[in-house]
Amino acid sequence: MPRKIREKQLSLRQMARMRVTRRPGAAGLELPADESALGPEEEGRVVAHFGLNVEVETDSRERVRCAVRESLLEEPVCGDRVVCQRIGADQGVIVAVHERLSVLRRPGPHQRLLTMAANVERIVVVSAASTLNPGLLDRYLIAAQKAGIEPLLVINKIDQLSDAATLETVLAPYPPMGYPLLRVSALLEEGIENLEEALRDKTAIFVGESGVGKSSLINRMVPEESLRTAEVHAATGLGRHATTTARLYRLKRGGFLIDSPGVREFGLHGVIREEIPGLMRDMAPRLGQCRFKDCRHLREPDCALHAAVEAGEIAAARLESMRRIAESVPSRNPYY
Repeated sequence: MPRKIREKQLSLRQMARMRVTRRPGAAGLELPADESALGPEEEGRVVAHFGLNVEVETDSRERVRCAVRESLLEEPVCGDRVVCQRIGADQGVIVAVHERLSVLRRPGPHQRLLTMAANVERIVVVSAASTLNPGLLDRYLIAAQKAGIEPLLVINKIDQLSDAATLETVLAPYPPMGYPLLRVSALLEEGIENLEEALRDKTAIFVGESGVGKSSLINRMVPEESLRTAEVHAATGLGRHATTTARLYRLKRGGFLIDSPGVREFGLHGVIREEIPGLMRDMAPRLGQCRFKDCRHLREPDCALHAAVEAGEIAAARLESMRRIAESVPSRNPYY
């Protein structure tokens, strides 16, 4: 009886050959009937996603618009390392996707999570200094912890700040937990060099509410791309999304930056209520020290988290934030 081979035991090249056996599978582009008409395999990185097609920057820094074979096990997204073959000078087809080191997902149809970016090494959580929402900030940090991706906190628009003392009080708990924190101004170009240095040789993605200046910051870092920015709505104070297509930009100091419209839906998808305390850095080490194993950290006696608050080891606002976030997520995972 022939031995069954698991896919993870196969090499990338073997997997690629298995994945391209179906002929009609390249969406949005007519493939030549003769396989020999395809060029040699080239390594590259997905830098943009346009519905049926993606744009790949090869390791030789050439841009190729590629179709995607339907037989691929994963649909390529921004940040993916891929193998492509050219049909012409600037057109080709992706024949394999490398194993991903990390993924960011958002809700999709039929209770499925869709991948919006791959191989992200740093999540840049951007907030506006005058409208900082610590509850939302905590949600982003929990989501980053769940994804296993190191976050960087960036407070933008410090030029518009009128109450510095309140802001510093809100931010005080985060540096002791190991979260790097930068204060910047895209308008005055303050702190941009520090931000660029923090992202050196990393693949990063910006997340945050509309209107906090994500696109303006990226414009300062990659001005040649001329990103379209949006004005903040005068009546509501809410921002309009300037990004409509997921793109990856090469940073001048090394590394890459992904700007994606999918970040507006990035959050605690796939996280259940019981996980929340364990995904908060100041609370996780104290779990298991409560009197009751099923402690919800509300009003139960001998709660380790309450004791830490009373001892001044955890800010009371952090515990309240944890409760609110836990109440907002389901007790079971609705995605599969």
